[in-house]
Amino acid sequence: MLVLIDEVEKHLGSRVRDPYGRTLGILSSIYSDIDGSVSSIEILREDGILLNIPSERISITPDGIIVIPEWKIEAIRVEQHLDRARKRSRALEDLFSSKEIGSQAYEEIKKGLDATLTRLRERSKQVKGLLRKRLGEIEDELLHLDKAINHLKLSYTSGEIGEQRFKASIENLRAARNRYIDEKKDVEKHIEALEKLETDAVIQPKIPTEIQVAQPKIEMPQQNQQKPIEVRIVSS
Repeated sequence: MLVLIDEVEKHLGSRVRDPYGRTLGILSSIYSDIDGSVSSIEILREDGILLNIPSERISITPDGIIVIPEWKIEAIRVEQHLDRARKRSRALEDLFSSKEIGSQAYEEIKKGLDATLTRLRERSKQVKGLLRKRLGEIEDELLHLDKAINHLKLSYTSGEIGEQRFKASIENLRAARNRYIDEKKDVEKHIEALEKLETDAVIQPKIPTEIQVAQPKIEMPQQNQQKPIEVRIVSS
């Protein structure tokens, strides 16, 4: 999606967030081309480090600029490609089974689609590895936050921290925890979507309707019929 400088310029000096509500920093600079399209932006973090974000990760919303995580961009891209390849494979099988295309054209197109699907499934596995890595990082952050929350509760209960400061701190920690929970659910959702698309992308070839497979006729073996035994009664 094309992002124009006119859309971004009005947010200069404003806070930039991720989809889960975390503040990344302040929008400090914009890189644009001669046609006015934005190639990337610079975000100044609180520690003074500049982050360069490509335009494909930028989403303009009524609440400001949202920066989409890199792992999500990769997941969405592969999901879209897998879905498109799956639809093309199914369309090819439908055309072949309804005799809309011949076997030679079918084999040629199918060969290319199969090669594409193989590459996409391999890329999907790599992206799932990236997602699982992020999942592990989120789990670590959640453990860290839980530890901080528990120690804060202990200090408050023991009277070492006043109620006002405790409430402010615990709200911030819980808000941060909820944001990580939201991201965790999002990561898990994309892992599930990729696994489903990988499975759905495997299309079983269809047999054209004009091909009738003859069923072998099975004859039951005839049983030997035995003649009745003649019994004679002899009087003594």
